[in-house]
Amino acid sequence: MPPFVLSWFREVCIKQDGRVHLTVVYFGRDQIDQVKAMMDQTTRETRFRSFTLIQLNEEFSRGRGLEVGARAWRRSQNVLLFFCDVDIHFTADFLTSCRLNAEPGKKVYYPVLFSQYNPSIIYRNDTLLPPVQQQLVMRKETGFWRDFGFGMTCQYRSDFINIGGFDRSIKGWGLEDVHLYRKYLHSKLMVIRSPSRSLFHLWHEKKCADELPPDKYKMCMQTKAMSEASHGQLGELFFKREIELHLNSQKQTNKGA
Repeated sequence: MPPFVLSWFREVCIKQDGRVHLTVVYFGRDQIDQVKAMMDQTTRETRFRSFTLIQLNEEFSRGRGLEVGARAWRRSQNVLLFFCDVDIHFTADFLTSCRLNAEPGKKVYYPVLFSQYNPSIIYRNDTLLPPVQQQLVMRKETGFWRDFGFGMTCQYRSDFINIGGFDRSIKGWGLEDVHLYRKYLHSKLMVIRSPSRSLFHLWHEKKCADELPPDKYKMCMQTKAMSEASHGQLGELFFKREIELHLNSQKQTNKGA
């Protein structure tokens, strides 16, 4: 878990909201001691104890991790679940929207989040990248609405269990969230789908593993390309040499004149 993720959690969920429980599902043993140390430090400094750390000694599976986290609660505890990846930045306003747009047995919330482009491309003319907090700007040059993403969602545990949870046969990256979303669409529950100005997907380098099956690998590469930059920005990079040749020819023409 990157340190900045926990610092945002402390600011938004502990200081501003204070009504959350954090469940971290961690795969493997690498750096697990560092994760425990960060959470212990948070407890000492904020007196926040409402968290659970679950470690799984098995191959990573996003759906499996979320399933384990959701089922870790007792049956009598019908809590509101917010499935959230570590590369997501959200505000206290989003937590309010989460609570308002999910209702047990009636509706689940699937917000459309704003996904950030590669900062090194967006701010390539700047000497230094601005702080992450200043990069959270919604413009067509800085990112796009991830209307095809269904991973961040708010739903009650009872609805998640009753619908059958995630497809447990899916391993690794992708598709488990789409399958769950489709099950809700075919259920009696209302699916609330709307853009959220309080939910950001932070850019990070995406690697598509060679062992992925063709359909998942293609989906992964499409997501990778779409997340780098806008069409205009990618066009400038792709045709960079032609643009430079044109500028040089214009300079030579102006000199001759």
